[in-house]
Formats: sequence, structure tokens, C-alpha cells
Amino acid sequence: MKNVFRIFYVFAAVVALSACASAPKDVVLARSDDLSSRPDWVSEEETFKIEKGTVYMLGTHEMPVAGKRVSTGYRIAENNAKAGLSGAIEQRLNFIFQNAEEGDAMGADQTRFIGGETSKLVASSIRPANRYWEKVSVVVDADGTRDVIYRIFVRVSMPEADFKKAIQEAIKRNAGKKGISEDFAKKVDAHWDQMSE
Repeated sequence: MKNVFRIFYVFAAVVALSACASAPKDVVLARSDDLSSRPDWVSEEETFKIEKGTVYMLGTHEMPVAGKRVSTGYRIAENNAKAGLSGAIEQRLNFIFQNAEEGDAMGADQTRFIGGETSKLVASSIRPANRYWEKVSVVVDADGTRDVIYRIFVRVSMPEADFKKAIQEAIKRNAGKKGISEDFAKKVDAHWDQMSE
């Protein structure tokens, strides 16, 4: 009886593995600059990064190839990176508020408010750093029908000093408003290294 169960489990595992192996996968047809693989800076798992005194944010966009221009996709991906930077600011401010024991007085509305104010201040310092696209054949339904799309990646950057200054300026401008204490900028300094990880 044990042998029958073993045979059954082995058979089930083989069927499962063959089903996974035969599932249609996306196929990269072309890459910008005739690259053989994605550049190291394209990491969808790590979109926000502070490295060697520079803040980076990755924006992405997918669009059909037919009738579209890569330049349009670059603009959209860049805007997505800038919007993502706003979200990263809010997330890190929330972290600082909690670690600086302002969490009781600070809520999501205040975090969004300061994040939005900071985003306005950093907008002038943000610059496109890197651009990359892939032309990809993707599966669009269970029957294996394919379509060809562009996957576009743009990484924007700004000096870390400008980023930090904008956060502090937004906090100082709004000290006493929205439940923010006067000495909070000092606490931001104290927790900056944790925020930038």
C-alpha cells in the first residue's frame, strides 16, 4: 500500500512539474541599446534607494507596441517614479513619526500632508538618471494568445542632501500645524540613518 502512495505522489509531482514547465512565459524580443540583460539598477523589488549621497526612485510603465512611441512611455514611467518618490517620503516619515514617539499625535493625514509638502519641495531637484526599455511578447489569456508590449523603466535621482533638506523644510513650515511639534526636525535628524535604509 505504501508503494502505491509513493507511486501516486511521484506521478503527481511529475505532472505538476511538467505543467509548470509547459506554461507559456514572457519572452524578451529586444532591449534598449541592444543589451543582453536588464541593467543592475532595474530592480522591481527595490524601487527606492539611497546610495552614496543620492536618492533614487524607479518608475515603470507597460504599453502596447502598436502605434506607441517609447518616448511617451519614458515620460509616463518618469512621472510614476516621481509619484513613487512621494509615497516613499510618506512611508519614511511615518517610520520617523513612530520612532520619534510622535505616533500618537501623528496620523495618516498628517503623514500624507507633510509627504505632499516635501514632494513639492523636491520636485525641482529630481532628475532622470537612467532609462531602459524591453520589447516583450506576453501571454494575455489562458489559450496562450500573445501580445507584444514595451516594459519601460526610468530611474530618477536627486542629491540626498536636497531630499533631507526638503523633508526638514516641510516639517519646519508646518510646525505647530497638523499636530507637529516644534522640535520634530531634530528627531528627524536623529532617525535619518534608519529612514534611509
